[in-house]
Amino acid sequence: MLKQRWLATFVALLIFAASWFAGVQLALAAEAEAEVSLGAGVNYTSGTYDGSATTHILTIPFTARYEREAWTLRAYLPYLRITGPGNVIPGIGPIGTVAALGNSVGLPLLGGSSASQPSSKTVSGMGDASVAATYMFYMADKTAGVGLTGRIKFSTGDETQALGTGSTDKGLQVEAFRRFGRNTLFGVAGYTFFGDSPIAQFQNVANFGLGASHRTDSDDLFGLTFDARQAGAPAPAALRELSAFWTHPIDRNWRMQVYALKGFATGSPDWGAGLNAAYAF
Repeated sequence: MLKQRWLATFVALLIFAASWFAGVQLALAAEAEAEVSLGAGVNYTSGTYDGSATTHILTIPFTARYEREAWTLRAYLPYLRITGPGNVIPGIGPIGTVAALGNSVGLPLLGGSSASQPSSKTVSGMGDASVAATYMFYMADKTAGVGLTGRIKFSTGDETQALGTGSTDKGLQVEAFRRFGRNTLFGVAGYTFFGDSPIAQFQNVANFGLGASHRTDSDDLFGLTFDARQAGAPAPAALRELSAFWTHPIDRNWRMQVYALKGFATGSPDWGAGLNAAYAF
């Protein structure tokens, strides 16, 4: 399993690097027709996930993005530092492990007695990397559009430390937007297909999201989003989160975003906040 995880990490890093170098070359070749951006940030969440102990998650995400005409390509690789009882996977929530593997990987069984729960511990390392591609069908004036996104998540995180699911997962998502002057309404609906995991049984689940944003005269963007995911049996946990964000163009190349979120379901943190920045070529 360790060899497979390092291989998956290596492949994800290659894809991440290739997406950046290829994107830079394509952007230079296409001049203003394409844009490549690299980003990083600091995100923090805290929550009990319907349990008695609190899990704190610090995420440092590294992102690459390439946009040209109707296509958008994205790569994501997070570094995680998690302090808690060890049964919460970022983005998934609390899990119940396969009984035969529970002791060997050191993860607590969901719903176990307090005596069986481990004391709080801190783990850190790379999380699960992912790549995604979106093709958008625009109206003639580009005030509205419908897009289709495909996504693959690699098992680069150490599942024995709850840094990842231990499976290669795939997802499909339909998204749409409509602009009304400086205001935009948008929504998404998708479905995740989980691969086989050595630590838990994940059921394929649907998700959706709704949001609205407003762009100011100075090109700042303010918005609200609500994201939800159905619960699987036995995992993943249900997710419901309300987020507020502010995106600010620092100059011609640099952009920054600040956000805060509130969770309302077992698979969501109680609250979270973050600061992310990206440089566009």
